[in-house]
Amino acid sequence: MRPVALLVKDVMEAKHLPLMAADQTLRKAAEVMLANKLLGVVTTDAERRPALVLSFRRLVKAIAEGVNLDKTTLAEYAVTDPVVIRIDDTVEEALRAMKKESVRFLPVVDYRNKIQGVVEPRHIAFKLWKQIPFGVSMIEARARNPVILPSDATLLAAAKAMEANGVTEVFIREGEELKVLREWDFLEALTREEDPLNAKVGSYARKAALRVPISFDARAAVELMEENEVMRLIAVDPETRAAKVVTVTDLAFTALEALEKTEPRAVALVLMNVEPGREKEVAERLIKVENVTEILSVPGIYDLVARIEAETVDELARIVTEHIRSMREIRDTLTLIATPEMIKRQT
Repeated sequence: MRPVALLVKDVMEAKHLPLMAADQTLRKAAEVMLANKLLGVVTTDAERRPALVLSFRRLVKAIAEGVNLDKTTLAEYAVTDPVVIRIDDTVEEALRAMKKESVRFLPVVDYRNKIQGVVEPRHIAFKLWKQIPFGVSMIEARARNPVILPSDATLLAAAKAMEANGVTEVFIREGEELKVLREWDFLEALTREEDPLNAKVGSYARKAALRVPISFDARAAVELMEENEVMRLIAVDPETRAAKVVTVTDLAFTALEALEKTEPRAVALVLMNVEPGREKEVAERLIKVENVTEILSVPGIYDLVARIEAETVDELARIVTEHIRSMREIRDTLTLIATPEMIKRQT
């Protein structure tokens, strides 16, 4: 069965918009990100159209370069003419835009280009994976090595390590345990310390990294992250004991591949003549049949139309024979079999 498509408006954050003026400081930007639990801030023009975006990654870059957080403005490090996504676009389109443009924070706009919300990969992953069956994908395809620092490393060192490795977290080893300096921990340190040189990562990395087997199911991994309010897991190989990092962003992009695996390859539209007065009864029985996705009542020569989706044409034929033509209340049928060419998904 094809998962119901999600639109950007179904997953975006719209209640707490991280809007700022271009002349506000980077430290203030960190405060706004932390307060809203979002990995970016947006500056709009007089018409509320996104003009500048400062992402968490850009903030890390600024810190790695040693700027003064209280004197450097948002405008100095923000991206101009930012990539945006439409409110009625699908989440698949949003993920493809993120992948193509190498961004992880998108303002969401309406048809007038006015901001309506923001969306991140985690917003999509947490909802999209609920529609993908268990067992479709494992997490090992996206795993990467963790960046590990000593507990007395400074926030500046952490920023440099993140920037050099293209990640948004570092890990702190305490004995056999790994603790993670999450984005929120990093932002909290920025809001409390006068200088990143004075903040020690060990003081802010309070949450232990969650460990799972390297062959862990992708949907289960996303559910575990959502339940524990984290955005990454440590995947451990049981044979070599090697540890890898898998993020919710990784698994958001994996969802695109998983969706392709769950797409039906064949569709049947079955037109039916039904005994007078038995239409509702027949429709109620058929809608309970697996792979029957919709029953329509139509005027004219035929009374009902059933839409059936399956992996193969042979499977469609079996369903039509066993569940439709076998019903005595159905007098005659006409079956149209097709393969999906273009799909406009609706919720």
